[in-house]
Amino acid sequence: MLQTLRKTQQNSLQLAKELADECIEIGVRRDTYLFDFPYCSGEFIAHLEGCGKEWVSAIKSDRNVVYAGERMRVDALAERIDTQPRTADGETYHIWTKKLQVSRLGKVKVLITEKESSDEDGEKSVKYIASNKIDAPASHLIALYAMRWRIETFFRDTKQDLGLGDCDLRSLAGASCHWHLLKLGVAQSALGTVLLRATSLRTDLKLSFREAVQNLLSWALSSPIRSIDDLMHEVEDLFI
Repeated sequence: MLQTLRKTQQNSLQLAKELADECIEIGVRRDTYLFDFPYCSGEFIAHLEGCGKEWVSAIKSDRNVVYAGERMRVDALAERIDTQPRTADGETYHIWTKKLQVSRLGKVKVLITEKESSDEDGEKSVKYIASNKIDAPASHLIALYAMRWRIETFFRDTKQDLGLGDCDLRSLAGASCHWHLLKLGVAQSALGTVLLRATSLRTDLKLSFREAVQNLLSWALSSPIRSIDDLMHEVEDLFI
């Protein structure tokens, strides 16, 4: 069981590295990568930093840090510090941040954020975040990490509402066939109604499309190529 879990984690890390390499190869203009603690490993981070990339990630509450010469869990550290209120994206967070030695990560910036829930029970949400963006303000790191929520809602909608949760195919051709079969049944099935309600997915797609167009225009304007035909040839090469 443990060997299977480790193998699955290793496969996930390898896929993450390949995805990062592909983004760099095709010229995706992003220098900061966001991910959660399953990918916050020394292996993956060393790969990103070797490519000159910055990263922001959550770390587990039992990750060890060194503070004032003492080695402790990061959640134990949270009980010994005083936080300060900061505002990011209209939300108030109580934060504490410092450059610390973190197990398997080296010296990185550690950010502890506490946000009070809007629920009636008043439970607090605590996040432990690490980043190699040492000089970045805490509000910037919070805003960056908050962008991951768009990823979560995208996967939720595609799995629960669009039926991709039942797709076990790994090849691009197989996944494409699965998607087209789903579209064939949309008009005469309950899935059509679900699609109309997938507002968060539509919003994310609009934002992603706008960002893609913005990147494409920025690249076209900065490219030394001025011929429309030559530019289109360069664009088509990205999809081969």
